[in-house]
Amino acid sequence: MKKIKYLFTALILYVLLTNLYQNYIYYLIPYNPLKNITDNPYSCHFTLNYSNGGITNASYNLNTNILIFKYFSDLNLIPLKEKTNKKEILEHKNDIHFSYRFRFRPPKLSKHYYITIDEIWLDNLSVLFIRSDKPGFHNGYYKIIDSKFDYKYINNLINNSQK
Repeated sequence: MKKIKYLFTALILYVLLTNLYQNYIYYLIPYNPLKNITDNPYSCHFTLNYSNGGITNASYNLNTNILIFKYFSDLNLIPLKEKTNKKEILEHKNDIHFSYRFRFRPPKLSKHYYITIDEIWLDNLSVLFIRSDKPGFHNGYYKIIDSKFDYKYINNLINNSQK
């Protein structure tokens, strides 16, 4: 009977600690889901979105794509809880935002996947949304904690790769 009591207590403690980690501690620890990607991006598509359309550009230069992806993977990010940070994530004074989509591996290969970095609003350059169709990837909103997104640097890289 004591073994069942200890097992039940351990199970309850495990559930409580898991809940504490998933709902509170996870959002306090810096984490960039792009750091674990070891593949090189085959292409990078950039879109500057307006309410009435957008401007699209792309880079197929491997060296440029690696530099752009390295910039994103070197950002010091912290996950944001959408319910808690709804105002910071969803409310914007400006309708202009940036989107970047990386394709990994050539399209002819069946194992290619995408990573999209989206919702980088011009009036809040410290929050971004990262998602991927790669299994096990941590989709979600992230906040840059030590700087802001430098869109001029990235745009210069893309524009210079076109020359």
